[in-house]
Amino acid sequence: MFKRILYENWTGMVPIASFCLTFGVFIAISVRAIFFKKDFVKRMGNMPLEDDEQPKATNHE
Repeated sequence: MFKRILYENWTGMVPIASFCLTFGVFIAISVRAIFFKKDFVKRMGNMPLEDDEQPKATNHE
């Protein structure tokens, strides 16, 4: 009798578990982003726009 009660509605638990997992990951990423240091955010924001000061070395032997 208890097996029927516990396992009968397992398909209803899958969406709830998926939502909780997704929500937990979203909250973890949001909290981590909030606590980034300002200089790190500024450096990462400007990274694609910075020019290389030294050309990359290539091996042409």
